[in-house]
Amino acid sequence: MPTWAQVLDMIAEDKTLAPAVDAMIQAARDACKTCPIRRVYRYGDVGRHRTELVDMALALGPETQETFALAMSDMGTSRLVADEVPLLAAAFRLSGDPVLEERLFEQLSEMATWSPLQRPGWTLFSPDNHLPPDGKDGNWLATGPGVRAIADALDIVPAASMPGELRENLEQLLEKEIASIAEDWRVKRQWFVKYNRAYTNQWVVPTEGLVRACLAVGRENYPDEYELGVRNLLAALDAHGKQGEFEEGLTYAVVTVASMIHAARAMAVEGDMRALEHPFLQRFPTWAAHHFQPGETMVNAFNSGWAVRGAYWRTRPLLSALAACTGSRAGLWTLTSLAGGPSQDPAGLATRALPPATDADAPPLFAAYEHATLVTWRDSWNSDGSGVWVRGGHELDAHDDCDRGHVNYVAHGRPILIEAGTPSYGHPHIHGLYTSCVGHNVLQLGIRVPEEDVGNCDEPPAGWQCAGIVAPIKVHRLDESGGHVVIRVDHGYEGLKMWERDVRWDCEGLVVADSVALEDGCRDTMLFRWHLGTALDVSLEREAEDVWTVTWNDCTMTIKGSAPVDVSQKKMPDHTLDDDDQDHRHTCVLVRSAEEVSRFRLITDVRPEGIV
Repeated sequence: MPTWAQVLDMIAEDKTLAPAVDAMIQAARDACKTCPIRRVYRYGDVGRHRTELVDMALALGPETQETFALAMSDMGTSRLVADEVPLLAAAFRLSGDPVLEERLFEQLSEMATWSPLQRPGWTLFSPDNHLPPDGKDGNWLATGPGVRAIADALDIVPAASMPGELRENLEQLLEKEIASIAEDWRVKRQWFVKYNRAYTNQWVVPTEGLVRACLAVGRENYPDEYELGVRNLLAALDAHGKQGEFEEGLTYAVVTVASMIHAARAMAVEGDMRALEHPFLQRFPTWAAHHFQPGETMVNAFNSGWAVRGAYWRTRPLLSALAACTGSRAGLWTLTSLAGGPSQDPAGLATRALPPATDADAPPLFAAYEHATLVTWRDSWNSDGSGVWVRGGHELDAHDDCDRGHVNYVAHGRPILIEAGTPSYGHPHIHGLYTSCVGHNVLQLGIRVPEEDVGNCDEPPAGWQCAGIVAPIKVHRLDESGGHVVIRVDHGYEGLKMWERDVRWDCEGLVVADSVALEDGCRDTMLFRWHLGTALDVSLEREAEDVWTVTWNDCTMTIKGSAPVDVSQKKMPDHTLDDDDQDHRHTCVLVRSAEEVSRFRLITDVRPEGIV
């Protein structure tokens, strides 16, 4: 495996890649038009110098607000430099531009003062949380990207060009990071180390920092620490699904699997292939591709705040790294055919030197995944195709919502059934309207609060579906023409004995049959929501006490209950249909039993007959 410097030198010799090289150099020059990324040291300065004030800090008291905000700003600045510094370094190596050289070394000199890369305080997100007596809560999400930026720069920048004092300062910073990360694992400082949660992003990102830092200053100088980092990385790779499933969803994978890939590649450069050849990294690109749905929509389970319509581009750096580092043809095809092409960084440039992807490299159109339990299907890779995804639940799922049984449906490129999506974690109604069952097309038992007051709940009341429950999906049929799956939910609701959701679809429509049974002696109101991909009012017509017809945008939804039902509509907030962080609105159809029942069956037939 060549170093990034060697890759760039080979690319420079290929005249056919000159336009791509010029484009990357221009991107670096454009980056120089912004101010350098600087660390801030007071709460009042957070938001300056390209730092970010996270909204969760706003609710904290003065005793923890500043410490938390500064620690979270470290996460943001490290991610920025992980993108910008390798770009500047590569462009400087390829062009020798003194403007790029000056800006690069100014940024690296600033970074050399960021010790530690992750300041304490990231655990103070709750007013009840406090730092331990020694003031340390451990390395976190600023660590890996910060080390990556420095390690890539040390690799890419010609040795003769790097000021000796700057190199020494950066290497000293990396050595401090090595000692600090190794101590975290030795004393089991963070919750994810204490409980051995190798699958979480919080385990992986500092691990990348440890591996990369050891390699950058010489693994022979830190053999024990290097092996600790490798063991941690392999434990994380082993923790995920055998089909490449990542239990925290696609958005977190953009961060976490990127850490895995960059660490694995750095190891491979030194001849250590233990991580790069791991089955998870080889199979993950296909799992990622199955999150791309027609109409530029995405599977947005697992708090995937980036997985909204029109946001395919956010996956480019990860897909570029996968293609360049693992040679994944599925990853390259997804990058070039769906995501809009390579990223502007060394990995993106390297993908342009690969043999072009062909239709033969395209992943299958459908799949069923046991971990990160999910079934996805589409009838073609065309943007105006149709697609379905159905959510179950696995015991290892993380960053998951109360979404067991959720059904999403796109017909001919138009979203029909959606979920509310995921706003920022500091959003005042994230628990009441988004992550709870209110934000998904699932069952709710009982009306614990008036519908108009749901958004005022900080936490879902008792009786609603809980996250973290097992809900297997049994696949009866899954092929080019459609599918038939059954989700079984036996836990997570107060008084529930069984909820079984039967989902069948083809290119013409989708039918969901729900069967609910409560424990002996229990009766309750059954409520189902159908979030629609429109903000328009829909037409509601009662055909009989137990039958309703809903029409909108040339779509027809027929609803039939085993007992009388009431159907209404309500405007709900949306973070699924638009690629921004604003609250938009969509229409939600609410179907509830007219009275409390012990058993209930509901059939919902969706026919987008007028959509072509």
